[in-house]
Amino acid sequence: MNILSYIHVHRLPNPSGVGRVIDRLLSAHADRYPAARHRMLVEAGLYDEVYPHLPDQWKRASFIPHRHSTSWQQARWVWRGKPLAEEFWKEVDLVYCPAESYVPTRTAKLVCTIHDVAGFEPDLYPNDVGRRLHCLKWTQLFNCMARRADAVVTVSHFSAARIARFFPGLEGKLRVVYNAPHEVFGSKVGESTMLEVGHLSGGRPFVLVPGGLSLRKNGGLVLDALPLLQRELPEVKVLVAGSNEPPYVRQMEELDVDNVELCGYVSDDLLNALYQTASAVWFPSRYEGFGMPVIEAMASGAAVVASNAASIPEVAGDAALLCGMDDPTGHVEAIKSIVVSPRQRAERGRASHEHARRFTWAHSADELERIFQSL
Repeated sequence: MNILSYIHVHRLPNPSGVGRVIDRLLSAHADRYPAARHRMLVEAGLYDEVYPHLPDQWKRASFIPHRHSTSWQQARWVWRGKPLAEEFWKEVDLVYCPAESYVPTRTAKLVCTIHDVAGFEPDLYPNDVGRRLHCLKWTQLFNCMARRADAVVTVSHFSAARIARFFPGLEGKLRVVYNAPHEVFGSKVGESTMLEVGHLSGGRPFVLVPGGLSLRKNGGLVLDALPLLQRELPEVKVLVAGSNEPPYVRQMEELDVDNVELCGYVSDDLLNALYQTASAVWFPSRYEGFGMPVIEAMASGAAVVASNAASIPEVAGDAALLCGMDDPTGHVEAIKSIVVSPRQRAERGRASHEHARRFTWAHSADELERIFQSL
């Protein structure tokens, strides 16, 4: 099978988020199905800029450049339906778009991806001009997929249901391929990284909040819970890793608490160490298409407390303690039950690690191959 994958090549150096999915899923598929011929369709200018920074395995990949910028090329494909994939590679059998994008084909099968439709959900983002333009852009793209794609991959059954809710024309084409944790999570932690953990925690036991403070990540609940946590667990610190929206930072500064540290961006190595040494990992998000922090924490053997919302129950299974997304008291009680009981923390950690073993990029690549073969 000749597979042409349309990728945003700038996401491959130091990948995170969707870039990591592209990196790990395509790499796993190439490893497990070496008989397939893979080529990557990329923006020429970005490729020249990014090439020196690509990981070695990607430098050995076969790239086909297109002339226009990524945004302009995507607009041409959606609005004009050309150039066709076969004009880039005459022998192509299947075109795969691992991020939200579309490439028109003549005879080749087309598999697109939609990770989630969070931008269309009410109350997750401000209803301003930027959001309306965002929704207009993605509506055109997703309707194009509904007309032309042979299959559309998404990352959870929850996400599939929400996509079908907003775009009924996609319902019969949706297929689920789960994400998986990167290999770094659960790996051995170096001495220097442990010193960084000690610096952030001040040597105190801590609860880790990955994902930062935002409306989508339920920053309001975190702020409501912080005073309760300080009262119930005065010796425990709360470390917040990730970007924070300014209104939540201002509100936190107004709270009479000294048990929280905003860490900002942290590297994968440091995040792995934080997962492994946290008394609990707390992820009270309101909306996730998949919820990578949950499975990353579990792969690291962490005891997890999370919201009973969106895809989180599907991904976490019975291995996490799940609470209502508008119940700060319930979250605090769940965290407390883990922090004060070394036995429960150890049991939850073992359950997490065992559960995370079900999610591997090799298994995801097999699921993707099944979709390809079915077409």
